[in-house]
Amino acid sequence: MVRIPGRRSGNVASQGRKPRFGVVVVTLLSLLLVLTSCGATPSGSNNTAGNGASLGIATWQSSKPFDNSVGAPLPTNRIVAVYGISGGVQFNGAASTLDMLDNYLPQLQALGRQYAAADPTHPVKLGIDLVVNVIQPCTWYPKYCTSWAPDATKYINGTKVDGIQDYINYCQKHDLYLFLDLQLGVEPVSHALIYTDNKDNPVPIIDYLQKYPFVELALDTEFHFPNTPEGYGMAAGYPCCLGWMDAAEVNWTIDKLAQISLQYHLPRKVLVLHQWNSAVLTNKDKIRSNPDTSLVLQSDGFGALADKLADYSIFVQQHMIQYGGYKLFFQYPGTNAGDNPLQTPAQVLQVFPQPLFVSYE
Repeated sequence: MVRIPGRRSGNVASQGRKPRFGVVVVTLLSLLLVLTSCGATPSGSNNTAGNGASLGIATWQSSKPFDNSVGAPLPTNRIVAVYGISGGVQFNGAASTLDMLDNYLPQLQALGRQYAAADPTHPVKLGIDLVVNVIQPCTWYPKYCTSWAPDATKYINGTKVDGIQDYINYCQKHDLYLFLDLQLGVEPVSHALIYTDNKDNPVPIIDYLQKYPFVELALDTEFHFPNTPEGYGMAAGYPCCLGWMDAAEVNWTIDKLAQISLQYHLPRKVLVLHQWNSAVLTNKDKIRSNPDTSLVLQSDGFGALADKLADYSIFVQQHMIQYGGYKLFFQYPGTNAGDNPLQTPAQVLQVFPQPLFVSYE
Protein backbone atom coordinates (compact mmCIF):
# COMPACT_ATOMS: atom_id res chain seq x y z
CA MET A 1 0.00 0.00 0.00
CA VAL A 2 1.40 3.42 -0.91
CA ARG A 3 1.89 5.67 2.06
CA ILE A 4 0.88 9.31 1.42
CA PRO A 5 2.70 11.79 3.70
CA GLY A 6 0.16 13.27 6.11
CA ARG A 7 -0.17 16.94 6.99
CA ARG A 8 1.62 17.83 10.17
CA SER A 9 -0.79 19.21 12.75
CA GLY A 10 -0.05 22.56 14.40
CA ASN A 11 0.38 23.06 18.13
CA VAL A 12 -3.20 23.34 19.30
CA ALA A 13 -2.23 25.25 22.43
CA SER A 14 -0.60 28.07 20.43
CA GLN A 15 -3.15 28.40 17.66
CA GLY A 16 -5.00 31.20 19.44
CA ARG A 17 -1.93 33.38 19.98
CA LYS A 18 -0.96 36.14 17.56
CA PRO A 19 2.89 36.28 17.15
CA ARG A 20 4.69 39.60 17.08
CA PHE A 21 5.76 40.99 13.67
CA GLY A 22 9.47 41.14 14.52
CA VAL A 23 9.56 37.55 15.57
CA VAL A 24 7.97 36.59 12.28
CA VAL A 25 10.55 38.53 10.22
CA VAL A 26 13.50 37.01 12.06
CA THR A 27 12.01 33.57 11.74
CA LEU A 28 11.47 33.97 8.00
CA LEU A 29 15.02 35.26 7.43
CA SER A 30 16.46 32.35 9.38
CA LEU A 31 14.38 29.90 7.39
CA LEU A 32 15.56 31.41 4.09
CA LEU A 33 19.20 31.08 5.14
CA VAL A 34 18.72 27.46 6.12
CA LEU A 35 16.96 26.62 2.84
CA THR A 36 19.65 28.39 0.80
CA SER A 37 22.46 26.50 2.51
CA CYS A 38 20.62 23.21 2.07
CA GLY A 39 19.98 23.85 -1.61
CA ALA A 40 23.62 24.65 -2.39
CA THR A 41 25.55 21.57 -3.45
CA PRO A 42 29.34 21.75 -3.70
CA SER A 43 30.65 21.31 -7.23
CA GLY A 44 31.43 17.66 -8.04
CA SER A 45 29.69 16.27 -4.97
CA ASN A 46 26.72 13.89 -5.03
CA ASN A 47 23.33 14.80 -3.68
CA THR A 48 23.32 12.04 -1.10
CA ALA A 49 19.99 13.08 0.35
CA GLY A 50 18.36 12.81 -3.07
CA ASN A 51 20.06 9.49 -3.74
CA GLY A 52 18.90 8.24 -0.40
CA ALA A 53 15.32 9.18 -1.18
CA SER A 54 15.52 7.49 -4.57
CA LEU A 55 17.02 4.40 -2.97
CA GLY A 56 14.19 4.32 -0.48
CA ILE A 57 11.61 4.38 -3.28
CA ALA A 58 13.47 1.69 -5.23
CA THR A 59 13.71 -0.47 -2.11
CA TRP A 60 9.99 -0.11 -1.51
CA GLN A 61 9.24 -1.03 -5.12
CA SER A 62 11.51 -4.06 -5.08
CA SER A 63 9.98 -5.25 -1.82
CA LYS A 64 6.57 -5.65 -3.43
CA PRO A 65 5.65 -9.36 -3.71
CA PHE A 66 6.20 -10.83 -7.16
CA ASP A 67 3.01 -11.60 -9.08
CA ASN A 68 3.56 -14.08 -11.91
CA SER A 69 0.07 -13.49 -13.28
CA VAL A 70 1.31 -10.16 -14.65
CA GLY A 71 2.13 -10.79 -18.30
CA ALA A 72 0.92 -14.41 -18.18
CA PRO A 73 -0.83 -15.43 -21.42
CA LEU A 74 -3.59 -17.43 -19.71
CA PRO A 75 -6.39 -17.12 -18.83
CA THR A 76 -6.91 -13.54 -20.03
CA ASN A 77 -5.86 -14.34 -23.61
CA ARG A 78 -6.40 -17.08 -26.16
CA ILE A 79 -3.35 -18.67 -27.79
CA VAL A 80 -3.61 -19.63 -31.47
CA ALA A 81 -0.60 -21.63 -32.58
CA VAL A 82 0.80 -23.40 -35.61
CA TYR A 83 2.24 -26.89 -35.11
CA GLY A 84 5.41 -28.35 -36.50
CA ILE A 85 7.98 -31.11 -36.01
CA SER A 86 11.57 -29.97 -36.04
CA GLY A 87 13.12 -30.88 -39.39
CA GLY A 88 9.81 -32.26 -40.69
CA VAL A 89 7.92 -31.79 -43.92
CA GLN A 90 4.72 -29.90 -44.75
CA PHE A 91 2.56 -32.82 -43.63
CA ASN A 92 4.07 -32.43 -40.13
CA GLY A 93 2.84 -28.85 -39.85
CA ALA A 94 3.78 -25.45 -41.21
CA ALA A 95 6.16 -24.70 -38.32
CA SER A 96 8.43 -27.65 -39.16
CA THR A 97 10.94 -25.33 -40.84
CA LEU A 98 11.45 -21.60 -40.56
CA ASP A 99 10.94 -21.18 -44.31
CA MET A 100 7.52 -22.86 -44.16
CA LEU A 101 6.67 -20.93 -41.01
CA ASP A 102 7.53 -17.63 -42.64
CA ASN A 103 5.24 -18.44 -45.57
CA TYR A 104 2.43 -19.48 -43.23
CA LEU A 105 2.69 -16.54 -40.82
CA PRO A 106 0.17 -14.29 -42.67
CA GLN A 107 -2.39 -17.10 -42.52
CA LEU A 108 -1.76 -17.56 -38.79
CA GLN A 109 -2.22 -13.84 -38.26
CA ALA A 110 -5.48 -13.94 -40.19
CA LEU A 111 -6.72 -16.81 -38.00
CA GLY A 112 -5.81 -14.81 -34.93
CA ARG A 113 -7.93 -11.90 -36.12
CA GLN A 114 -10.87 -14.24 -36.72
CA TYR A 115 -10.67 -15.66 -33.19
CA ALA A 116 -10.36 -12.16 -31.73
CA ALA A 117 -13.45 -11.06 -33.66
CA ALA A 118 -15.43 -14.12 -32.58
CA ASP A 119 -14.53 -13.60 -28.91
CA PRO A 120 -13.48 -10.01 -28.13
CA THR A 121 -13.22 -10.85 -24.41
CA HIS A 122 -10.02 -12.84 -25.05
CA PRO A 123 -7.27 -11.04 -26.97
CA VAL A 124 -5.31 -13.42 -29.16
CA LYS A 125 -1.66 -14.29 -28.71
CA LEU A 126 -0.02 -16.18 -31.56
CA GLY A 127 2.42 -19.01 -31.07
CA ILE A 128 4.34 -22.01 -32.35
CA ASP A 129 3.93 -25.55 -31.02
CA LEU A 130 7.23 -27.10 -32.09
CA VAL A 131 8.19 -30.72 -31.43
CA VAL A 132 11.88 -30.49 -30.53
CA ASN A 133 12.19 -34.04 -29.19
CA VAL A 134 10.97 -36.63 -31.72
CA ILE A 135 10.48 -40.38 -31.28
CA GLN A 136 12.82 -42.35 -33.54
CA PRO A 137 13.74 -45.98 -34.22
CA CYS A 138 15.69 -47.27 -31.24
CA THR A 139 18.31 -48.71 -33.60
CA TRP A 140 19.17 -45.14 -34.66
CA TYR A 141 18.96 -43.56 -31.21
CA PRO A 142 19.46 -46.45 -28.79
CA LYS A 143 19.52 -44.56 -25.48
CA TYR A 144 16.01 -43.05 -25.38
CA CYS A 145 14.65 -43.73 -28.89
CA THR A 146 14.36 -40.00 -29.62
CA SER A 147 16.28 -37.25 -31.38
CA TRP A 148 16.62 -33.60 -30.34
CA ALA A 149 16.45 -30.42 -32.36
CA PRO A 150 19.80 -28.60 -32.30
CA ASP A 151 20.35 -25.29 -30.58
CA ALA A 152 21.56 -23.72 -33.83
CA THR A 153 20.61 -24.71 -37.37
CA LYS A 154 22.61 -27.68 -38.64
CA TYR A 155 22.39 -30.67 -40.94
CA ILE A 156 21.45 -33.93 -39.23
CA ASN A 157 21.65 -37.11 -41.31
CA GLY A 158 21.64 -34.94 -44.43
CA THR A 159 18.55 -32.96 -43.43
CA LYS A 160 18.64 -29.28 -42.55
CA VAL A 161 17.13 -28.79 -39.09
CA ASP A 162 16.48 -25.27 -37.84
CA GLY A 163 17.77 -24.69 -34.33
CA ILE A 164 15.72 -23.93 -31.24
CA GLN A 165 17.58 -20.66 -30.75
CA ASP A 166 16.72 -19.69 -34.33
CA TYR A 167 13.03 -20.27 -33.55
CA ILE A 168 13.40 -18.21 -30.39
CA ASN A 169 14.89 -15.35 -32.38
CA TYR A 170 12.05 -15.62 -34.88
CA CYS A 171 9.47 -15.51 -32.08
CA GLN A 172 11.10 -12.43 -30.58
CA LYS A 173 10.97 -10.71 -33.94
CA HIS A 174 7.31 -11.56 -34.61
CA ASP A 175 5.89 -11.48 -31.07
CA LEU A 176 5.10 -15.20 -30.86
CA TYR A 177 4.99 -17.71 -28.02
CA LEU A 178 7.11 -20.83 -28.46
CA PHE A 179 5.96 -24.15 -27.02
CA LEU A 180 8.77 -26.69 -26.83
CA ASP A 181 6.94 -29.97 -27.41
CA LEU A 182 8.48 -33.24 -26.16
CA GLN A 183 7.65 -36.79 -27.29
CA LEU A 184 10.35 -38.31 -25.04
CA GLY A 185 10.40 -42.01 -25.98
CA VAL A 186 11.67 -43.72 -22.80
CA GLU A 187 13.34 -40.61 -21.35
CA PRO A 188 11.77 -39.42 -18.07
CA VAL A 189 10.46 -35.85 -18.15
CA SER A 190 12.65 -34.87 -15.20
CA HIS A 191 15.78 -35.93 -17.10
CA ALA A 192 14.73 -34.40 -20.42
CA LEU A 193 14.16 -30.96 -18.91
CA ILE A 194 17.26 -30.68 -16.76
CA TYR A 195 20.00 -32.71 -18.44
CA THR A 196 21.41 -33.06 -21.92
CA ASP A 197 23.50 -35.97 -23.11
CA ASN A 198 22.72 -35.91 -26.80
CA LYS A 199 25.11 -34.98 -29.57
CA ASP A 200 22.63 -32.73 -31.39
CA ASN A 201 21.96 -30.12 -28.70
CA PRO A 202 24.14 -29.36 -25.66
CA VAL A 203 21.56 -26.95 -24.18
CA PRO A 204 19.09 -28.34 -21.62
CA ILE A 205 15.45 -27.44 -22.25
CA ILE A 206 15.24 -25.84 -18.82
CA ASP A 207 17.74 -23.17 -19.92
CA TYR A 208 15.31 -21.89 -22.55
CA LEU A 209 12.43 -21.94 -20.06
CA GLN A 210 14.41 -20.00 -17.48
CA LYS A 211 15.72 -17.38 -19.88
CA TYR A 212 12.74 -16.46 -22.05
CA PRO A 213 9.32 -15.38 -20.74
CA PHE A 214 7.59 -16.47 -23.98
CA VAL A 215 8.97 -20.03 -24.04
CA GLU A 216 6.47 -22.61 -22.76
CA LEU A 217 6.27 -26.43 -22.61
CA ALA A 218 4.13 -29.19 -24.14
CA LEU A 219 4.12 -32.96 -23.57
CA ASP A 220 2.90 -35.42 -26.21
CA THR A 221 1.82 -38.29 -24.00
CA GLU A 222 1.24 -40.97 -26.63
CA PHE A 223 4.96 -41.12 -27.51
CA HIS A 224 6.22 -41.55 -23.93
CA PHE A 225 7.09 -44.96 -22.48
CA PRO A 226 8.44 -46.12 -19.09
CA ASN A 227 12.21 -46.22 -18.78
CA THR A 228 12.15 -49.98 -18.19
CA PRO A 229 13.03 -53.01 -20.34
CA GLU A 230 9.34 -53.48 -21.08
CA GLY A 231 8.90 -49.81 -21.94
CA TYR A 232 11.97 -49.89 -24.17
CA GLY A 233 10.55 -52.87 -26.03
CA MET A 234 7.29 -51.02 -26.66
CA ALA A 235 9.12 -47.89 -27.82
CA ALA A 236 11.23 -50.02 -30.15
CA GLY A 237 8.05 -51.43 -31.66
CA TYR A 238 6.29 -48.08 -32.10
CA PRO A 239 3.75 -47.58 -33.67
CA CYS A 240 2.64 -51.04 -32.66
CA CYS A 241 2.23 -49.83 -29.10
CA LEU A 242 0.71 -46.71 -27.63
CA GLY A 243 2.68 -44.75 -25.06
CA TRP A 244 1.38 -43.03 -21.97
CA MET A 245 2.30 -40.69 -19.15
CA ASP A 246 1.36 -40.99 -15.51
CA ALA A 247 -0.01 -38.23 -13.32
CA ALA A 248 3.13 -38.34 -11.18
CA GLU A 249 5.31 -37.11 -14.06
CA VAL A 250 2.73 -34.51 -15.03
CA ASN A 251 2.59 -33.17 -11.47
CA TRP A 252 6.39 -33.00 -11.29
CA THR A 253 6.42 -30.97 -14.50
CA ILE A 254 3.68 -28.62 -13.29
CA ASP A 255 5.57 -27.93 -10.07
CA LYS A 256 8.87 -27.47 -11.90
CA LEU A 257 7.39 -24.83 -14.20
CA ALA A 258 5.92 -23.06 -11.17
CA GLN A 259 9.35 -23.07 -9.54
CA ILE A 260 10.95 -21.59 -12.67
CA SER A 261 8.40 -18.80 -12.81
CA LEU A 262 8.81 -17.84 -9.16
CA GLN A 263 12.58 -18.22 -9.00
CA TYR A 264 13.32 -16.24 -12.16
CA HIS A 265 10.41 -13.79 -11.86
CA LEU A 266 8.83 -14.82 -15.15
CA PRO A 267 5.16 -14.71 -16.10
CA ARG A 268 3.29 -17.87 -15.19
CA LYS A 269 4.34 -20.67 -17.55
CA VAL A 270 1.94 -22.75 -19.65
CA LEU A 271 2.01 -26.54 -19.88
CA VAL A 272 0.07 -28.21 -22.72
CA LEU A 273 -0.81 -31.88 -22.37
CA HIS A 274 -1.80 -33.65 -25.60
CA GLN A 275 -4.45 -36.36 -25.30
CA TRP A 276 -6.12 -38.26 -28.11
CA ASN A 277 -6.83 -41.55 -26.34
CA SER A 278 -8.13 -42.35 -22.88
CA ALA A 279 -5.14 -44.60 -22.19
CA VAL A 280 -2.37 -42.03 -22.74
CA LEU A 281 -2.87 -40.32 -19.35
CA THR A 282 -2.86 -42.75 -16.44
CA ASN A 283 -4.24 -41.72 -13.04
CA LYS A 284 -5.59 -38.60 -14.68
CA ASP A 285 -7.80 -37.89 -11.66
CA LYS A 286 -4.61 -37.41 -9.61
CA ILE A 287 -3.29 -34.58 -11.79
CA ARG A 288 -3.36 -31.51 -9.57
CA SER A 289 -3.34 -27.90 -10.59
CA ASN A 290 -0.85 -25.36 -9.30
CA PRO A 291 -1.77 -21.66 -9.14
CA ASP A 292 1.70 -20.80 -10.48
CA THR A 293 1.37 -22.87 -13.68
CA SER A 294 -1.31 -22.70 -16.37
CA LEU A 295 -2.35 -26.22 -17.43
CA VAL A 296 -3.98 -26.86 -20.80
CA LEU A 297 -5.47 -30.25 -21.59
CA GLN A 298 -5.59 -30.42 -25.38
CA SER A 299 -7.88 -32.81 -27.22
CA ASP A 300 -5.72 -34.14 -30.04
CA GLY A 301 -6.62 -36.12 -33.14
CA PHE A 302 -8.03 -35.63 -36.62
CA GLY A 303 -11.12 -36.99 -38.30
CA ALA A 304 -14.84 -36.42 -38.61
CA LEU A 305 -16.36 -33.50 -36.75
CA ALA A 306 -18.60 -35.74 -34.62
CA ASP A 307 -15.58 -37.73 -33.44
CA LYS A 308 -13.59 -34.61 -32.59
CA LEU A 309 -16.46 -33.14 -30.58
CA ALA A 310 -16.93 -36.42 -28.74
CA ASP A 311 -13.22 -36.56 -27.88
CA TYR A 312 -13.26 -33.01 -26.55
CA SER A 313 -16.27 -33.84 -24.42
CA ILE A 314 -14.59 -36.93 -22.93
CA PHE A 315 -11.02 -35.68 -22.53
CA VAL A 316 -11.65 -32.05 -21.57
CA GLN A 317 -15.23 -31.32 -20.59
CA GLN A 318 -15.80 -34.43 -18.46
CA HIS A 319 -12.32 -34.37 -16.93
CA MET A 320 -11.70 -30.65 -16.74
CA ILE A 321 -8.51 -29.73 -14.89
CA GLN A 322 -7.94 -26.07 -15.71
CA TYR A 323 -8.11 -24.94 -19.36
CA GLY A 324 -9.19 -26.64 -22.55
CA GLY A 325 -7.18 -26.99 -25.75
CA TYR A 326 -8.28 -27.95 -29.25
CA LYS A 327 -6.26 -29.10 -32.24
CA LEU A 328 -7.20 -28.86 -35.91
CA PHE A 329 -5.64 -30.65 -38.87
CA PHE A 330 -5.43 -29.39 -42.42
CA GLN A 331 -5.97 -31.82 -45.25
CA TYR A 332 -2.84 -32.38 -47.32
CA PRO A 333 -2.87 -33.78 -50.87
CA GLY A 334 -2.02 -37.45 -51.08
CA THR A 335 -2.87 -38.21 -47.45
CA ASN A 336 -5.90 -39.55 -45.67
CA ALA A 337 -5.24 -37.39 -42.62
CA GLY A 338 -6.97 -34.17 -41.73
CA ASP A 339 -10.25 -32.88 -40.40
CA ASN A 340 -13.39 -33.29 -42.45
CA PRO A 341 -14.61 -30.61 -42.46
CA LEU A 342 -12.12 -28.12 -40.99
CA GLN A 343 -13.97 -26.04 -38.41
CA THR A 344 -13.96 -22.27 -38.62
CA PRO A 345 -12.80 -20.22 -35.60
CA ALA A 346 -16.42 -19.36 -34.82
CA GLN A 347 -17.32 -23.08 -34.85
CA VAL A 348 -14.36 -23.97 -32.63
CA LEU A 349 -15.58 -21.48 -30.05
CA GLN A 350 -18.98 -23.18 -29.95
CA VAL A 351 -17.52 -26.12 -28.01
CA PHE A 352 -17.75 -26.04 -24.22
CA PRO A 353 -15.71 -25.04 -22.40
CA GLN A 354 -14.23 -22.70 -24.99
CA PRO A 355 -10.61 -23.70 -25.62
CA LEU A 356 -8.00 -21.13 -24.66
CA PHE A 357 -5.30 -22.92 -26.67
CA VAL A 358 -5.95 -23.76 -30.33
CA SER A 359 -3.33 -25.20 -32.66
CA TYR A 360 -3.23 -26.06 -36.35
CA GLU A 361 -1.25 -28.86 -37.99
